[in-house]
Amino acid sequence: KSISGSSQSTGSLTSTKTYNISCSNSFGSNNDSVTVSVNDTNRDQPDVTTRSATNIEENEATLRGEVDGNGLSTRVWFEWGEDRDDVEDGDGEETDEISTGSGTDSFDEDIDGLDEDTTYYFRAVARNSEGTDYGSVLSFRTDEDGGNDGDVNVDLRADRTRLGYGDSTTLRWDSDNADSCRASRGTGGWSGSKNRSGSFNTSALYNTTTYEISCEDNNDEDSDSVTIVVEDQIIEPIPQQPTVVIYADSTNLAYNGATSIRWSTVNATSCTASGGSIGWAGTKSIGPGSFYTGSLSSTRTYTLTCYNGSGSDTDSVTVNVRGQVLGTTTPKPTPTSLVLVTSSVDRTKPIVPTLDNTKPCPGDEINYTVTYQNIGTGSVTNLILRLDLPYEVSYMFSNPNNPFVSGNTLIFNLGTLRANGQGTVTVHVRVRDDARNGTNLNFPAVLSYVDPSGFPQSVTANVVAQVWCEPFLEEENVALTANVFGAGFLPTNLFGWLLLLILILILVLLARYLFSGQQPFSKKIVTTTIQH
Repeated sequence: KSISGSSQSTGSLTSTKTYNISCSNSFGSNNDSVTVSVNDTNRDQPDVTTRSATNIEENEATLRGEVDGNGLSTRVWFEWGEDRDDVEDGDGEETDEISTGSGTDSFDEDIDGLDEDTTYYFRAVARNSEGTDYGSVLSFRTDEDGGNDGDVNVDLRADRTRLGYGDSTTLRWDSDNADSCRASRGTGGWSGSKNRSGSFNTSALYNTTTYEISCEDNNDEDSDSVTIVVEDQIIEPIPQQPTVVIYADSTNLAYNGATSIRWSTVNATSCTASGGSIGWAGTKSIGPGSFYTGSLSSTRTYTLTCYNGSGSDTDSVTVNVRGQVLGTTTPKPTPTSLVLVTSSVDRTKPIVPTLDNTKPCPGDEINYTVTYQNIGTGSVTNLILRLDLPYEVSYMFSNPNNPFVSGNTLIFNLGTLRANGQGTVTVHVRVRDDARNGTNLNFPAVLSYVDPSGFPQSVTANVVAQVWCEPFLEEENVALTANVFGAGFLPTNLFGWLLLLILILILVLLARYLFSGQQPFSKKIVTTTIQH
């Protein structure tokens, strides 16, 4: 070989080889070697299958099996006993080992000394130089009268009987003295004819499910079932994006007119303004806030974008500025309009009548009502009402019942509103069960329309409710205090009379002290203020 080093391909190897090299000079020599191990990938541990027992009598039976040695010399035997767990754990009785060669072969062994009318469990075992394989555990029942007509028995079980949402498990069953078996109930193709023993994968389960199997012969039948409990799906709450509403006190100005821009937000952590007039652009508070436009000589659009960890929302309002009026000609009056919008929240489930109707409990149903009115002299068109419901409520139904629904945003197309006309929109919602006590519920409403002059306008309103469930005892104490010291002064119970007597006694003692002339103590001025 070259002394400078080189490489050489080994070619195809079918067995382990060792390569040696020796190099020398005038001072001596040195050796080195490397071994290349070749694994026989065509050989493997045996595959063994347990077959049903035959020749079952009162005290004996024949156990059967089938083995594939996978090219290696293999030995086989049976493990058996009256306890299934002992057989599965390898603690049962063992038959003599049999050599079956390296190919596929069937084998059987007789066992005797059995008890009559008794169930026995058994499995086939095979071993070669690559490892050991175990067949499935089967069972049989010995005769009680030598006629091989024992009772039919079936055992159905599951690897796991409690699953997470969408998980699966494997069902396994064995039967004794049965001619046929049939499965029922269950899911995923379980129902129908089944072998006398076997296994079945349930596939993904989303609900608690019961599987049943029935086996029979000409004279007897038996059934068994197993229930797989599936845990409820865990639904993570969907983060709610912010909502922003922006509007102007007036969206139609004369030349050099001014107005105020106002905004409010829900679930926002920061806001940025753009467009508009001088001083508008930049960081803004999450509101409620306002901005004075100053004198405007041209139409301006004010845009506000607000953010939180889940996303952003943008809203804008355009302030239209009419052109400069030249000359003294008096223009012809045009119809005007003014739309007022109000909103209210009331409890439809008066569990505790004394509670403020703007403090619902989780699970309560709420009517959110928006009333609008045109008090101008001309009709307005293209009325569109936008309602942004808070995350803590769920939309149920409304009147009118045809809104466009996108998440918790409802849009009502209300058409045309004549002069002095009015209307009402009512939305029925339910407070979520997981709404936290003390959470503010903002219900912003924006009504946009086109006035008789053809200019777009918008008005807004907002009402706030609060999730709150006060304990009954606390309400009782508040009512008691109000009865004693509020509008009804005379007590209505024993506790109230006791307080009144104590108060009278204090006043008598105080009067005697002030007017008796005996003043053993330093003079003090006591002022008692009773507020109603």
